[in-house]
Amino acid sequence: MQRPRIPVWVASEWPNRRPVRRALRWDGLFTVGLPGPEALAELVAEIDQARPAGDPFDVVAYIPPDEDPAPWERAGASWALTAFDSHPGLARVRQVIEAGPPTGG
Repeated sequence: MQRPRIPVWVASEWPNRRPVRRALRWDGLFTVGLPGPEALAELVAEIDQARPAGDPFDVVAYIPPDEDPAPWERAGASWALTAFDSHPGLARVRQVIEAGPPTGG
């Protein structure tokens, strides 16, 4: 068994808070349906109040491929994952991969 174990991120859907409380016992939170970075900042503030200072915790933003990740990072995201719609098409996925990660602002 791997030690330390791999990180566990708990998923939630905005604005439900029960999964957020569950995530506090693990290593991170992956929330879908956030209306914007302000909502993420709200979640990060709740997390910061509930967890010991300095305790590592990942907060994942799930954003469209063309969106600037910088506002999400400022709101407290430690990861930004690319959100495609349910059928993006191979050409679109390849285009995003070839463009590389966004640089932010």
